[in-house]
Amino acid sequence: MEGAEGHAAYLYPIVRIEAPNGVGSGTIIYSELCEKGVAYNTYVITNHHVIDSAITITKEWDTDLQKEVQVERRASVFVEIFQYRNMSEPIGVLKVKADIMIYSDSDKAEDMAILKLRTEDKANHIAKLLPRDRADKYFAFDPTVAVGCSRGFNPMPSEGMVSRRNLTIRTFDYDMSSAQIAAGNSGGAMFLAKTGELIGIPSMGVVAGWMGGAIAHMGIFIPIERVYNFLDREHYDFLFDKTKTEAECLAERSADKDDLKADREKLESAKGK
Repeated sequence: MEGAEGHAAYLYPIVRIEAPNGVGSGTIIYSELCEKGVAYNTYVITNHHVIDSAITITKEWDTDLQKEVQVERRASVFVEIFQYRNMSEPIGVLKVKADIMIYSDSDKAEDMAILKLRTEDKANHIAKLLPRDRADKYFAFDPTVAVGCSRGFNPMPSEGMVSRRNLTIRTFDYDMSSAQIAAGNSGGAMFLAKTGELIGIPSMGVVAGWMGGAIAHMGIFIPIERVYNFLDREHYDFLFDKTKTEAECLAERSADKDDLKADREKLESAKGK
């Protein structure tokens, strides 16, 4: 994909994320009218490690329970949506606060998070996800485009190809591309070059040698199938399934949390007997 079509597919949905202790990338994957029809809800996907400095978990004394409990607090982060002229020239950013809605670190191996922008305006460019029924239909040698805010710069593309499928790291499946990436690309996008479809989230690089130099052409990304499974598990599947509404999915999520809380209370009660 080239020209205006390529810019809209690869470049414009990519954002820069500013957290308390660092900068990374993200990708806009959803921007739809809320059910009341008066404002747009816009969501960005990124890596957990991009925004983890905005999450604190501490032990605090609960006067009602008369014991220490873990308390989680989430600070807002900033998402920067780039403005362009003449297709490619960045001329400024729209800087918007965003809330961390869900995340999964699993000892930082699952490494995904969803942010909701506080703006009520529609995002003009949204990444196209590889459909779930074709989530495993890309292969070694398929051309790719990686886009992210390398070293904190504005979003930059690099070309390569899928170089490895099903690379297992700490029990999780990843894929690899030879598209050049650097620190700051984390949370951005890996696209199929021919179709502009998102196939994964660049998350880490390979480090080699005693000085720890990164090998830029060995970019490891979370495959889209894992993204779908994460959204399903968290009841955020409305982000890709047009047959479901945001309200329905969040109601399911709330019911699941209530059931889990009840199960934990039963377990605590049984332990106290």
